[in-house]
Amino acid sequence: MNIVVIIPTYNEVENIGRMLDALVGEEFPKIKKHLMKVLVVDDNSPDGTAKVVQQKMKKYKQIELLLGKKNGLGAAFARGMKYAMDKMEADAVIEMDADFQHDPQDVKRLVQGFDDGYDYVIGSRYIKGGSIPEQWEFYRKFISWGGNFFARAALMIIKIHDVTSGFKLTRVKGLLDQIDLDNLLSRSYAYKIHILYEVIKERNAKVLEVPIKFHFREKGSSKIEKEDLKESFTVVIKLFLRSRFFKFAIIGFVGFLINSVFLEIFSSLSIFDKFSSSFSYLKGTKFHAVGESTAWAAAAATEMAIISNFIFNNSWTFAKEKITSPIKLAWKFLQFNLTSIGAIVIQFIVIGSAVGVFGDTTLVRQTALVGAVVFLIIPYNYTMYNVIIWKRWRIPGLGWIQDVSVYDNIKNKRR
Repeated sequence: MNIVVIIPTYNEVENIGRMLDALVGEEFPKIKKHLMKVLVVDDNSPDGTAKVVQQKMKKYKQIELLLGKKNGLGAAFARGMKYAMDKMEADAVIEMDADFQHDPQDVKRLVQGFDDGYDYVIGSRYIKGGSIPEQWEFYRKFISWGGNFFARAALMIIKIHDVTSGFKLTRVKGLLDQIDLDNLLSRSYAYKIHILYEVIKERNAKVLEVPIKFHFREKGSSKIEKEDLKESFTVVIKLFLRSRFFKFAIIGFVGFLINSVFLEIFSSLSIFDKFSSSFSYLKGTKFHAVGESTAWAAAAATEMAIISNFIFNNSWTFAKEKITSPIKLAWKFLQFNLTSIGAIVIQFIVIGSAVGVFGDTTLVRQTALVGAVVFLIIPYNYTMYNVIIWKRWRIPGLGWIQDVSVYDNIKNKRR
């Protein structure tokens, strides 16, 4: 397989020659299973960086040079990734800096992760065995750690410890080639957060973190500016607003309002009085909720919210897995209702119990509804939607449920 190491440069004349010698001359020969190449993406450096690369190209056939205008680190990497995929037939790309903050000896460790079946291998500074430079002042360390923590928390990527790493390997087929590199949210350093979000949250890549020691830059100057920090913050916020969790929360809130309104409507109409009276003998027992008319009204109101949630989640939250076939849509709606039985039962018990103990008033009904939704129904629904309906989460032991459906069986029989 072809693995291309992409190195963006701007005024790196002091480093690029040594880096190419270290990579191509020393490290690539240690990697036997793949054809290793280097693509230097230079933004027309005025210090002669490109000339050094051209000299090394005469010595090493594995080096290519891509020149372009200076539009930021993210733009340079995007340009390099497209070139590596289109012109160099890359099966995987490695993002790496030229200044030796990323150790060339760690390249083979990223490649080993790829050989072990991982789609996305991150050189991580924040797991055991990894580190950041001791020479950094406290402010720089705080910004690095704090920015990473903020991005992890906001985007709910808690399992990954270093989401701002600039040293990583990405599989091309079905992953990097599916990302719109022309429309990344950042042309600067925050590009890495956007691509990581696309890879992990949108495409469920198999991820491995490899500990690395991030070295202190000895030659040349750092190109990180305050504007890059502001842009990184903005990109994280924009990605959060795009996230499934945010969409799920908005739709859940709309569903809650629908639930709340119909709870009051159904309760005021007393349409479940005759039905609940059949179970009046259970009042005073631990099953007294069954005999409460409001409990049945709560169950009906929950169904109204379920219908709303299904429609909006299918068209917005899980738009990429959107169900359009009428037959499959009908089956999925039935499946959606079956998986939502837990929510109906939760609301039935909580509200029915509350009105039985504290009285059937608007305050009691609405307080019980809020408690049931916030502490029980939201976690339950989000889990069921991802596991059963849109199958975003793969759960060991539930493969037979996630991979086989009545609809699929019917479709296969027709064939």
